[in-house]
Amino acid sequence: MPNKQALRELYFTKRKSLRPEVLETASATILDHVISENLIDQGLLMMFLGSSAHFELPMEKWFEYFEQHQICVPKVVDSKGHMEAVCWEKGQSLLPNKWGILEPQGNSFIPPENIKTVIVPMLCFDLNGHRVGYGKGYYDRFLFRCATRVKTIGLSFYDPIETIEDVTSNDYSLDIAITPKKVYLF
Repeated sequence: MPNKQALRELYFTKRKSLRPEVLETASATILDHVISENLIDQGLLMMFLGSSAHFELPMEKWFEYFEQHQICVPKVVDSKGHMEAVCWEKGQSLLPNKWGILEPQGNSFIPPENIKTVIVPMLCFDLNGHRVGYGKGYYDRFLFRCATRVKTIGLSFYDPIETIEDVTSNDYSLDIAITPKKVYLF
């Protein structure tokens, strides 16, 4: 069974080899799964701004499709692993943080317990709903601050592995993971 660090290195390397148009198609296919299965609850929706520096699935079509929802996005507030949710508005000014991830400039933080659904980035996941992110724990710490009924949906280009070896109580499990091929419910 592989550990998170080994999986992080493997899947980041795999993602780097994908052409942008392949990621764009995968993102659109995953969005189609979300729409056809009605997976987004009414209420405040948190989505991430896809990072080309991390070879993430592009999210532009997601923001267009869900523009009628109230949307928030993550903003890293310190180097100790803390992030907050900030209201997102179409056309607002965004600047890259130190990791090259775009963030809004404002600091109008939204209480995490008000969020109904969180779309979570990840490198890979296992059949138990555990995910491997980028290793800083920002999402795990944030999700534990959300309401217990928050729905978490992870997006992955790749199918799940069987088990992640070194999952701890500090790792927040997903409710749903979606790949271009399938929706996984946990």
